Amino acid sequence: MGGLQILLIAIERVPMGQNPVEVVLFDLGNVILPFSHYQIAEKLSRFTQKKEFQDPQRIFSYLFDFEKGAVNGYEVGKISSTEFFHSLKDLLHLSISFEEFIPIWNDIFDENQEVSDIIRSLKGKKKLGLISNTNSLHFDYILSKFPIIRVFDKWILSHEVGFKKPAVEIFQRAIEWASVKTEKILLIDDTKGHVEVAVSLGMQGIHFISAQQLKEELSMKLNSPREINVS
Repeated sequence: MGGLQILLIAIERVPMGQNPVEVVLFDLGNVILPFSHYQIAEKLSRFTQKKEFQDPQRIFSYLFDFEKGAVNGYEVGKISSTEFFHSLKDLLHLSISFEEFIPIWNDIFDENQEVSDIIRSLKGKKKLGLISNTNSLHFDYILSKFPIIRVFDKWILSHEVGFKKPAVEIFQRAIEWASVKTEKILLIDDTKGHVEVAVSLGMQGIHFISAQQLKEELSMKLNSPREINVS
């Protein structure tokens, strides 16, 4: 019997009223949609007229540094897509238009079909939320290309709520939407620090590593009130 079949049996076996998990929150990037920001840096390095930025690593660090990355303001909705592009164009001396920039920025995602199957198996049995650090260009593109996103009951997106994980505020928005006790909310995220913040707020957590590991941990979670070990 496959992992997904076991998971489906687990979901059916335990009535929601007896199961501590009523709401499941999924991270987007590198859980549902594998991706690498480095692809963007590599592509942009071909169009910069500044020698120091012809090294993709320099662009990557400038854009995506965890604390100081230029993308941070964009991903909390402080600037628009066009403002973000023009700031990059001016700094990097890019020889491309906004229309040419869009596919460079967006075309970095694949879909983990096994994870999507898990999400579909939960639909109608658990309340499903998507909680993601993202931006308007990426999310509009993802909506147009990956139908799995529309399976969710709610999207909690950094550029809409004004906060990025691991900020407590974005998790509080998710808790408010869930409208259940925090211990009945389960977060699935590939960043351990995000899971730790959720657990500190009273939620349950699974630190995502692979679809198979997720199937196994979800199967245990849906059959037992035992807390998931996120270490």
